Amino acid sequence: MKKLMSVFALCGAMFLTACDSNAGAQNGDTVIIDFAGYKDGVAFDGGTATNYPLVLGSGQFVPGFEEQLVGMEKGETRDINITFPENYYPELAGADVVFTVTVNDIVKQ
Repeated sequence: MKKLMSVFALCGAMFLTACDSNAGAQNGDTVIIDFAGYKDGVAFDGGTATNYPLVLGSGQFVPGFEEQLVGMEKGETRDINITFPENYYPELAGADVVFTVTVNDIVKQ
């Protein structure tokens, strides 16, 4: 009986860990983020938002942005480096930029 209870405890702990919201954001989760974009160290127009809801994996942002948010945890701040596509707005086309992103909340899928 002791062994059986140990197995149940272990399985329960594994289940809780897999469902723990502290496991970080994953594709399909909605992250509520603040972000500010910088080109050559200067904030650019349209590159800043607060409490923006973004579904990871939705393709809503430029390639490379959402992928770098996967694994972030609530309260974490990270610099995201991307290169805008060549066919983007002329002032940002092909530009290397840095977005400082803070995850305010994670809504699990």
